[in-house]
Amino acid sequence: MEVVLYPDPVLKQRTAPIKDINDEIVQLSKEMIKTMHHANGVGLAGPQVGVSKQIMIVNPTAEEGKETVYINPKVLKRKGKELGEEGCLSFPGIYGNIERSTWIQVTATLISGEQVTFEAEDFEARVLQHEIDHLLGILFINKIQPIEQVAIKPELKELEQKYESNHENA
Repeated sequence: MEVVLYPDPVLKQRTAPIKDINDEIVQLSKEMIKTMHHANGVGLAGPQVGVSKQIMIVNPTAEEGKETVYINPKVLKRKGKELGEEGCLSFPGIYGNIERSTWIQVTATLISGEQVTFEAEDFEARVLQHEIDHLLGILFINKIQPIEQVAIKPELKELEQKYESNHENA
C-alpha cells in the first residue's frame, strides 16, 4: 500500500464506521501495519491509505509486533493540555506544534472483535488523538499554531503542486 499524500481529498473526508470485522478488514489491517512500519510511522489511519473507513493502527513505541488495530474508535473523556511537535506520514517533512489532551479515555473495537474502553496518556494519547482526527477528516496542519501555519505554507504548496502534476498525468 502507498501512503496517500496531502492534498488528496480522501484525507479530508469523514470515514464510515466498520459494521463487521471480516477477512477483508483483517487483511487491510495487516497491509496497513506493513505500510506504517515501512514509512517509519507510529500510527496510520484508513484515509492515509485511501480507505475511508474507521480503522487505524497505533504503535507509540514503533516496535514491530507492538501495534494495535482500532476499529470505530471514539474519545470519551479528555484531561490536561500540552503543546507538542507532530508530523504526519501524509505530510512528509512537515512538522508543527499542536495542543492535545495529555490524558484520554477511548472506546474502540479490536481486530479480534473485542470491545474495549481504555485510558492513554502523554505520547500514546497524542498518537491516538492524531489518528482519530484522521478518521474525522481533520488534518494536523489545521491544528498547528498560527505562526507555524504561515511557516509551512511553502511546503504545503509544493505538496499541492506535486499532487496536481501526478494527477494530470494519471
